[in-house]
Amino acid sequence: MKKIIPIFLFLVLFCGCLNNSKDTIYDTNDGTNDKPNIKNNLNINNFWVYYGSNNIEKLSKYDLIIIEPYNYKKDDIQKLKSLNPNIKVIAYLSIGEVSKSRPYYNDVKDISIGKNQNWGSYYINIKSPKWHNILLNEITKFKNMGFDGVFLDTVDSAIYSNQNDETILLIKEIREKNPNLIIIQNRGFEIVDKTAPYINGVLFEDFTTTYDFKHKKAHFWENNDLKWVNNQANNLKYLKDKYGIIVLTLDYVNDEKMSEKCIVHSNNYGFIPMTTTDIYLNKI
Repeated sequence: MKKIIPIFLFLVLFCGCLNNSKDTIYDTNDGTNDKPNIKNNLNINNFWVYYGSNNIEKLSKYDLIIIEPYNYKKDDIQKLKSLNPNIKVIAYLSIGEVSKSRPYYNDVKDISIGKNQNWGSYYINIKSPKWHNILLNEITKFKNMGFDGVFLDTVDSAIYSNQNDETILLIKEIREKNPNLIIIQNRGFEIVDKTAPYINGVLFEDFTTTYDFKHKKAHFWENNDLKWVNNQANNLKYLKDKYGIIVLTLDYVNDEKMSEKCIVHSNNYGFIPMTTTDIYLNKI
């Protein structure tokens, strides 16, 4: 997947050891807030993020999976659902950047606004009608393949490029055009208060740990960084209770002992944790 850029670090998604803690979903669509008519009944106990290919039988064991849609065909999605009729299959979709590997890359080169030097991808002008049309067409394609929803990645990249309002409007448009779509937002804490009414969940990667790319080792957040993380977690817990969204957490770990601490941290907030030693999301 594309790695995203928050204010103080680059992030990766990953998959790994899962916890089976129960996450209660609240239906707050009672007219007392601004939540649209979303049936937010994602009663999941675990999830898996995987950007490899195949492994359909292993993937079918989970309640919710986030996968790279270009690695699968419609028949694959049908097989997943035949093996597990209750599974939620979510397609990866980058909204703040575009990679050269995407088939529509050449169509959007003229609306790029900078390069992510670390990963060779390009920041996009979020408000461009061309970009909106491409993303909405992608979503239609994924729905026709049998996907239940989309995972909106690189939200932090959009924020990094000073496009907060544009990103909020884009997510709102995706919801309005797709009222039954499951939408999971990756981070984007600067705007999550505004997007929460339009999404079904938030992924909080690097929740308990951060990864040192130079030394290829994970470390626990400490001091002011940990305080910042916990402040975001408290806000997400509030939004979870208010809007019925799910909150997923992902951490890289060095060993099982570190994984256990990450899971406890996530459980303390009522979130659904995942830990991994594989920062490239190619293992199950």
